[in-house]
Amino acid sequence: MFRGRFEHTIDSKGRLSVPSRFREILNERYDHRLVVTTYDGCLIAYPHAEWRILEERIAGLPEFSKNTRDFLRFFYSSATDCPIDRLGRILIPQPLRSYARLEKEVMLIGAFRHIEIWSKSLWEEAESMASQEDIGNILERLGL
Repeated sequence: MFRGRFEHTIDSKGRLSVPSRFREILNERYDHRLVVTTYDGCLIAYPHAEWRILEERIAGLPEFSKNTRDFLRFFYSSATDCPIDRLGRILIPQPLRSYARLEKEVMLIGAFRHIEIWSKSLWEEAESMASQEDIGNILERLGL
């Protein structure tokens, strides 16, 4: 599973190096394919196998529900295949970079079954707003 945080840069063409630790996990458990989509001000990169599991769950959603339509419209429709090239990079399309405000400094965050890709400045904002008390309350509600 993905854990840890890594600071990288994204170039002007949208190429981003995947941390070697994450590539090791992908090589051991998955393959070189990631599916990247938008969520909560950042991008989420799923290994292709994890994305397929998510798609199976999506297929069971009520098709004509407003919540399902909203989900498909904003989360699922922005999903893009981003294979890792031989240099260990992914190419993030411009619309996704714009959504997440990715310019130069980027944080890659291990989040269990997926990787979050943040603008470094937005990550620092989000991190500073998360208090230890909030995190403790979340863990308690989850029964941990």
